Amino acid sequence: MKNKAFTILSILLAGILIAGCVPAGGGPQASLVVEEHPLDSAPQLEPFAFTPQDGSQEEILQVHAIERSRTFPDSFRYIDGNPAISASLDGKPLVAQQTFLNDYSDSYVWVTLDGNEIYRITTGPASPINNLAGLWVYDSHWALETVLINLEGDDVTTPFALGQVTIDGVLQNESKGYDDAFGLQTMAGKPFFFFKKDGKIGYSYDGQETMLGYDEVPHYNCCSASVINPIHAQNMVAFFARTGDAWYYVELGNFAE
Repeated sequence: MKNKAFTILSILLAGILIAGCVPAGGGPQASLVVEEHPLDSAPQLEPFAFTPQDGSQEEILQVHAIERSRTFPDSFRYIDGNPAISASLDGKPLVAQQTFLNDYSDSYVWVTLDGNEIYRITTGPASPINNLAGLWVYDSHWALETVLINLEGDDVTTPFALGQVTIDGVLQNESKGYDDAFGLQTMAGKPFFFFKKDGKIGYSYDGQETMLGYDEVPHYNCCSASVINPIHAQNMVAFFARTGDAWYYVELGNFAE
């Protein structure tokens, strides 16, 4: 990865179709742009700050300030005291709900469509991290992000919090061989999420994979460290990334929308 102060990588997804991955809907693909800013060091948590190798934090954040502010409304609510997210799929109510065992030692997320259960996935014990991370609907499809918690995980050999993305009842971690899948959202109306495969970070957009090459994109952090979690907006995502000892602030999106 070139150590430039400001790199814009225009990625035409239709030109880098991964074998075996067919874009949902099969239509022409939009361009996503990756704007990468190398940093002098890891971002500072309290107070939050980062130091670019070129320019200033304020200058960089100003470029897509309007797009970054167009975040998604909070869709979480509670059903019988448990976290839940509601949506509508083809005019029918779609609900993802978290359920814990009585001692909070285990949990699962279940999805109902028009009152009928259509999916269930194990999410592990209670922790400061929400096991139910997101429910999205697009083009008559549904997508779910859950977090599998392992209290014995050390984030070296075993993740403490493992992201799981399910699309139309198919767990993408298993079907695509992802070690981690997280940051699910729609971007310009199409499904987007990060994944980790063979130790490197990539992303899936509208069913098509693109590798970014980072070792880490911080996510699922709580408390003060949550300031370096990805920021999801309607047409973009802003995030921090690390490769070896090198840190980056990155904005990735469909900025033409």
